[in-house]
Amino acid sequence: MSVEVLNFLKKNLGIIIKRLEEAGVVSLPSYPNHRFLPEVEVNDVQEELPVEGMLYKVKVVGDAPVYLNVDRPITDEYTVVFPGSYIIIPRAASAIYLKAPEGYKTKVVVEVLG
Repeated sequence: MSVEVLNFLKKNLGIIIKRLEEAGVVSLPSYPNHRFLPEVEVNDVQEELPVEGMLYKVKVVGDAPVYLNVDRPITDEYTVVFPGSYIIIPRAASAIYLKAPEGYKTKVVVEVLG
């Protein structure tokens, strides 16, 4: 009996959400611009990328990790993105700061929605 009630509620909730979206009450976020910064080379000197946006995907395609901060220079606190992986940052910002570990170079691909 509880499975039948759950299926009934899911179906009705889907109908309600669809009607709210059609009426303009609820909407999914959309972004007017989609920009790529293909293969930015990053070394052990901090680099600022001026990218105005709302959602960022930073992927390391090089051989070394990259240190990352959003809207503030890299000091004692930063996020580390390892080779072959990526991070998605869902926030508004105007700049991304990148830096490779001391003595290393790496490549990073950045996608921006904004």
